[in-house]
Amino acid sequence: MTFPLYPHGLFGTYTGLLVGTLVGVAFGFVLERAGFGRARNLAAQFYLTDLRVLKVMFSAIVTALVGMTVLAGVGVLDISLITVPETFLWPQLVGGLLLGAGFIVSGYCPGTGVVAIASGNIDGVFAIGGVMLGSLAFGVGYGPLENFYKSGAMGAVRIDALLGVPAAVVAAAVVAMAVGAFLGGEKLEAIFAPRQGELVPASPAGVKMRVFSGFAVVAALALLALALPARHTVAASKAARPIAAADLGRELVASPDAWWVVDLRPESEAGKGRLPGAMVVSEKEIASAAGLAPTRSLVVYSQGDLEAPPAAVLKFAGEVFLLKGGYDAWKADVLTAPKPPENPTAAQISDFRTRAALNAYFTGAATVAAPTLTAPRPMAAPVTAQKKGGGC
Repeated sequence: MTFPLYPHGLFGTYTGLLVGTLVGVAFGFVLERAGFGRARNLAAQFYLTDLRVLKVMFSAIVTALVGMTVLAGVGVLDISLITVPETFLWPQLVGGLLLGAGFIVSGYCPGTGVVAIASGNIDGVFAIGGVMLGSLAFGVGYGPLENFYKSGAMGAVRIDALLGVPAAVVAAAVVAMAVGAFLGGEKLEAIFAPRQGELVPASPAGVKMRVFSGFAVVAALALLALALPARHTVAASKAARPIAAADLGRELVASPDAWWVVDLRPESEAGKGRLPGAMVVSEKEIASAAGLAPTRSLVVYSQGDLEAPPAAVLKFAGEVFLLKGGYDAWKADVLTAPKPPENPTAAQISDFRTRAALNAYFTGAATVAAPTLTAPRPMAAPVTAQKKGGGC
């Protein structure tokens, strides 16, 4: 059984919440010990007098990235089961700039603001209060910003897939970047700290040697993982199975991490609307779909019906599905609010409720009320006239 533990059912929801809470507390403790609960230390990053933020966070990135690559190489970790948020290029660039501006003004990012509050620093309260007000303002003004918010959609993209190189190569490159950033950061501290009347942060040679040596070892292990043989084979013959839009919608709601969704349309068409989490793959890149981890099922679609997927897709080691009717069917069956049937049967009401729920989930629209079953009213028993007269 491979990691992650939760998707493989090794523990339940409540245990997952407990584990997440404990990890969060541990992470907050590490941030506090690194001095990230005080705005002065964080703001010094922008004045180039103390680059501990760069060093600590880059160390965390290297540890996580290279560690995952090594574990994946030896078959312990399934990277495909790790959730990767979708990339929306332009709004995320603007959002990053706004976050940086808020960071230097308040001295905190959202995570370190919470650490500051836990440390008893009152300025952390104002920083988190600003985050909450900004989130509220965004929610109120979302309408005019919606088109920009969804622009630059690239799907769930990883750097290794974007560059077309193995993950181990990216991990090794990040290690080299980290070492260069550490050494360059110390040079900048030595220049700018005295100008601001600050002491140059200590940088013991022994600590640097241990950190850099650890980076080098795990990077070498990550590259070694490239030489390991593949652990899955492709079936000799395979046929893609059709799947209806509503059925796929239910699957994506229930188990979004169990599916690879590949959009075969040109980027100009895919940019107008896609299935959630879909990767836009051009004809030249179609072979990359076959290299996806077979721990998920693969579904491909075009604008309309596909008689058969490209031959390269059939080399995928897992199950392959075709979306019946393509994106047109998805728009008609999922993104379009269903109309209540007239004089519905119980089966029609059940189908209507399913489609209405899917429409509300994927569009954010209010759920349309389901019609009621119009069953015939039972007839009252005829009233018999009371017999007059007596007798014994």
